[in-house]
Amino acid sequence: MKADFRWFREEDCTRCGICFAGCPVLELPQSEAVNDIQHLIAGAVERSLAFRRCTTCNVCDFLCPEGALPYELILERFNESRLTHGLPPIAKLIFPDEPENIWTGLRPLMDRDERVLLEEWERRLDTQMEEIIFTGFYTNIVPFLARLTILDDLRGIMAGAEGLCGCGGDSNKLGMIEMTGDIITLLKNTFSRMGVRRVHCFMEAEAMMLGEVLPERYGAAFDVTALPLDYLILERIRKGIISLTVPLDMAVTVHDNCMSRYDGGRPQKTVRDILQLTGCTIREMEHTRFNGLCCGWAATIPTLQGRGSGNPMNTLLSLLSSLYRRLEEAQRTGADAIVTSCPACYIFLNLIATLTMSRMKVYHVLEVVELAAGNIPPRKIEDRCWEVLAVATTLLTRWMGSSRDRRRFHPKPIDTGSPAPLAGQRPEDARRTGHLAAFFKHPLVQNRLSRKIVKWAVLGGIRGYRYRERQEMKRHRSD
Repeated sequence: MKADFRWFREEDCTRCGICFAGCPVLELPQSEAVNDIQHLIAGAVERSLAFRRCTTCNVCDFLCPEGALPYELILERFNESRLTHGLPPIAKLIFPDEPENIWTGLRPLMDRDERVLLEEWERRLDTQMEEIIFTGFYTNIVPFLARLTILDDLRGIMAGAEGLCGCGGDSNKLGMIEMTGDIITLLKNTFSRMGVRRVHCFMEAEAMMLGEVLPERYGAAFDVTALPLDYLILERIRKGIISLTVPLDMAVTVHDNCMSRYDGGRPQKTVRDILQLTGCTIREMEHTRFNGLCCGWAATIPTLQGRGSGNPMNTLLSLLSSLYRRLEEAQRTGADAIVTSCPACYIFLNLIATLTMSRMKVYHVLEVVELAAGNIPPRKIEDRCWEVLAVATTLLTRWMGSSRDRRRFHPKPIDTGSPAPLAGQRPEDARRTGHLAAFFKHPLVQNRLSRKIVKWAVLGGIRGYRYRERQEMKRHRSD
């Protein structure tokens, strides 16, 4: 895959600015939006707010009246920056072959049943299976979702590993064209070896990568049908295979993840159809469906681009600020809960709800179905949020304590032969993560006073970050 491969259709772009004026994150005045797209086309990324604030929600592609694909222009600029400067160390969290990755850090903290599930899913990648439920990337952070009763008869066809790199979802968002090309080869080899013909993806994003993004942008031809697991769940409810016996008297708002806009928005409709069948009342947020906000996870991506060591505190505050914006919007609906079908959104929206002591619950859509089927889902997500925080804090302390660990890096090439095993964790990191996780879950932290202190610290950090953003906007407009 060539680094200079272009998707942005510059000859079709009229520089009208509709893309960035309608962006739910930027919401620029029309004249500023016009200037921004012109700066981006010219490669003047230091003058482009889209480059510095893009959360990769891809709304701009759907807004463009000419089909010029402005989101892909941002990805091209990300690719150029990353090739030149590398990535800061906090990005190691999402690369399975880096010792600091989030899965390596979390696995020792999981209970035995979860680790057994993960091992089973990995082993099945060497098994002949025509149909699989693809557990994938962020699902492997919350494998307890696969233990829901409504999935009992499907558990035997679940397969996946972190080494398949989320079907290239994160590498594509970072503009890593060559790595995404290698992941395509890895996926093809894996599916061919297994004889897979039908893939039900736990993550909608992975289904959309396999079904649309990789074929349309990278020319990848997969001999499989890839669909979100939600489609299968809706079909099984309608056929009575999943019996909904407890109508839920619950008002919910739906968080539409960034990739749910593909397939004509069918993933968004499917989640709402499922929720209506469970008896839930849906209250829509201000930004919803085709202009929905990112949960916040991808808001970290612009902080990984450019020069410098990439202060992880800036990345963390960018994440928290974007997460809290989405939580605030959900809370304004007056709903009882946020429902999402994306495991990554589920993790990080729960993280901000936990840190800010929000009364609003965050459910995965499968948990809602489990409740409507008369079962109680194993709500382990709050503990998992503290464990995720422990892994991130371990990397942060390494960054603070060592100039070597502040150096930017270039990710290793993907082994296209088979999913790479998780990198071994450094013993000192394992000890530190274990101690931090135990501390975060200790009564010294898990009491009302300590939790309020955490809440005030988080909200204070968010307010400070937003103030700096406003000041940056003023300077940008004065230039």
